[in-house]
Amino acid sequence: MNDQHHTSIDEDEIDIKEVFRTINRYKTMIIFFVFLFGAVSAYIAYFKPNIYQGTSTVEVGLQQRGYGSSDILNMAMDPGAVNPDTEIEIIKSRFLAKMATEKVDFSHRYFTTRHFKEVELYKSSPIEVGMLKGFGIPFELYPASDTKHFRLVVDEYKEKNGTKWSYDKVLPFGEEIVTPHFHLNVVRKAPLIDESYRFVVTKENLPVGKVNVSQTSKFSTILAISYEDNVPLRTQEYTNALAEAYIKQNIEKKTKEATRKLDFIDRQLKKITENLKSSAVKIEEFKKGTNTVNLSSKAEVIIRQMSEAEAKLEEISIESELLNSLYEKIKKGKNLESISVIGIGKGNKALAEQLSALQQAILKKKELREDYTEMYPGVVKLRKQISYLKKTIIDMIKNLKSSMDEKKRLLKESIAKYQKELNELPADERMYGQLQRKFAVNEKIYSYLLEKRSETAIIKASTVSKNRIIDTALYPEKPIKPKRKLIVLVGLILGLIVGIALAFLRNFLDDRIQSEEDVKHLTDTPLLATIPHMKEGADKLAVLLSPKSAVAESFRNLRTNLQFMVRKERSHIIAMTSTVGGEGKTTLCINLAAIMSIANKKVIVLNFDMRKPTLHEKFNLSNRHGMNTLLAGSTSLGSVIQKTEYENLDVITSGPVPPNPSELIQSELTGKVLEKLREAYDVIILDTPPIGLVTDARTLMHLSDTSIYVLRAGYSKKGFIHNINELSHLNEIHGLGIVLNDVKADRHGYGYGYGYGYGYYEEGK
Repeated sequence: MNDQHHTSIDEDEIDIKEVFRTINRYKTMIIFFVFLFGAVSAYIAYFKPNIYQGTSTVEVGLQQRGYGSSDILNMAMDPGAVNPDTEIEIIKSRFLAKMATEKVDFSHRYFTTRHFKEVELYKSSPIEVGMLKGFGIPFELYPASDTKHFRLVVDEYKEKNGTKWSYDKVLPFGEEIVTPHFHLNVVRKAPLIDESYRFVVTKENLPVGKVNVSQTSKFSTILAISYEDNVPLRTQEYTNALAEAYIKQNIEKKTKEATRKLDFIDRQLKKITENLKSSAVKIEEFKKGTNTVNLSSKAEVIIRQMSEAEAKLEEISIESELLNSLYEKIKKGKNLESISVIGIGKGNKALAEQLSALQQAILKKKELREDYTEMYPGVVKLRKQISYLKKTIIDMIKNLKSSMDEKKRLLKESIAKYQKELNELPADERMYGQLQRKFAVNEKIYSYLLEKRSETAIIKASTVSKNRIIDTALYPEKPIKPKRKLIVLVGLILGLIVGIALAFLRNFLDDRIQSEEDVKHLTDTPLLATIPHMKEGADKLAVLLSPKSAVAESFRNLRTNLQFMVRKERSHIIAMTSTVGGEGKTTLCINLAAIMSIANKKVIVLNFDMRKPTLHEKFNLSNRHGMNTLLAGSTSLGSVIQKTEYENLDVITSGPVPPNPSELIQSELTGKVLEKLREAYDVIILDTPPIGLVTDARTLMHLSDTSIYVLRAGYSKKGFIHNINELSHLNEIHGLGIVLNDVKADRHGYGYGYGYGYGYYEEGK
């Protein structure tokens, strides 16, 4: 169990090493992407316009309706309960924006370019433009050589009807400029210090920024009004103008309510006054004609009860009329979000709640319709909800009307009963009672209306808003957007992520062997040595040219490892092969031979690669005779052995390219030659053809004591190791090992300055 745990840890460590190795291998590409994304994000951050925010706070008077009030007039005139959502929608409405833009100019916009980016000047513009025609056309203005003239340019502009035109002319300041396309004049207010200016004048004065309104907390009555714009002064001005417009419209609304209430009271007073005068005159005339002064106690009781019933009947009639008005508004379905809830009896609270829900649904639908069509699921859902609420409210009104009709019927029956009792009294007393009753009812209503008129007149004269501005917006010194440091940081991080992702993608798609870890992961065949990268020109005998170099040290390491594979009773035959050309097989052969010759070993290198021989070029030797002539029986063994300039190092070249190299290598003479050479040499190195291209190498490997399979880092495919695994299972192959060649410093950590370029079997070059 401990062994399994140890193995798991080792695998994790190998994976971590592979991650860092991959990053190190592609570090140049990763750095490039980090720099690229950083540069792009810095460009975006620099040229993105500044956005400033101004915030003001207002306190909202969220009064609640008194549903249980018995004051019919107050209920009739009540505008409805105020809620935060409604006030927020009012502040964000086009109606309030229009009021606020009366103090802030959005229609005239002036621009210039400073430090390679365009900025808006607003009130700091050195020019002022008046326009009668040409709204929405972008104009370019360039200062002339003198201060009295300017150059006005319109690049190719396309009208709505498809007509294209342009304009370029030097003009004086302050004079009217009239063309078929525009009519304007330009006034110079200050020296023109910039090279050029741009201006656009729009017909409508609409805000260009974004308004946001929110409650400072869930149960707070304070709303925060925020406005975002790219000009700090205009941000401050419009935010404060919006808050002031909100307070102003609230006062105007209350004044209109008071005026409406006064008009209603005055109309009722006029009618009641006439009725009261008429009743008083009739009572006086009746008294004179009948000499009646007082009523009997029975008559007084009947008249009082009858008066109370008639007063209640009048109240219910008023309520019924108000319900009829509300019913008609709901049926029409227009401006429902602004209608008031009428307090009618016990059912008023439930009706108010339903109407409030209807108004909220209408406001939400309007808000969604600014961004979505009627087919948007949220809009469809709200439309169904509105339809349902309308039906519910209409049903509730009908039920209330039925209830009122029943009350009216009962009151009328009571009045009829009192009238019958009154009819049983003497005629004079009965007539006097009726006149007295009418007078009392009119007098009661008159007193009530007179009192309310006085209250309303006082309210109108001293109308103040229950809303007030708590804090005005300050001048925003710093922009809230863009977050330039954050943009650059995100760009750098994104570049790093993309670079690393592409590095791992390239590493995943790259099927070439890059390091000794790749070899160890794919095969159990021992790795005898790792040879560093040698620069071009040092590939002949690097171990002799630089005997103290890391390259020479790596070959010494290979020599040491091979000593453990030597059969002491006879010479050591080493076959060197690879999968394809270009993997450095021949270079490794001569350097291995050289490093062994330094150790006083008598070494000979045999070039069995007869199809494209290169061994003779490495030593500048003749290739007139060699292995092919020897195996063909044309020459003797002694005549083909060539001495090199290096002690203990001999070579047999391949000779001229034969037509049948495979037959020659597979002949019995090959084994006899090798046995003969064992008598004279300690080490015999066979430079074989690539085993992936021809089968000659396998025959030679059978005759060898040790077989070295060469792989080149960054060149050999991982699939080549499949050939090695197949060879390792053949009993005829002795001492199979791998040498990983041309490992660069970024793959293995070497710091050598050696390298070389192979062109083996690359006819296309």
